[in-house]
Amino acid sequence: MATKDATASYSQHRNEGDADRLAHAMRVATEAVRTVGSDHIEIVTLTRGRICLQPVNLNHGEQIARALGCDLPLDHRMFVPGHTLWTGERDDLEVQVRSALRQVVAQ
Repeated sequence: MATKDATASYSQHRNEGDADRLAHAMRVATEAVRTVGSDHIEIVTLTRGRICLQPVNLNHGEQIARALGCDLPLDHRMFVPGHTLWTGERDDLEVQVRSALRQVVAQ
């Protein structure tokens, strides 16, 4: 019986920790949307470790990303349409913002 109680206790503790992480991600996502304005965001996707925002207008994605501290771009040129995913960190979460594909100028 002690093993069953210990397993149930661990499971409950783990689930509470996961719920806390999810609640934290929801708070961070809410604050990020407030920062850039809810009228600029079409989709918010979140997990316990990251949030992803998709702007209403992908052409505003880079500006939104930079406002949230996301400054690492990853260009997806093989998708149709192509897009750039900007990443960064905010309150211990990975933040991703989708934007229109950058037009990188070779130097």
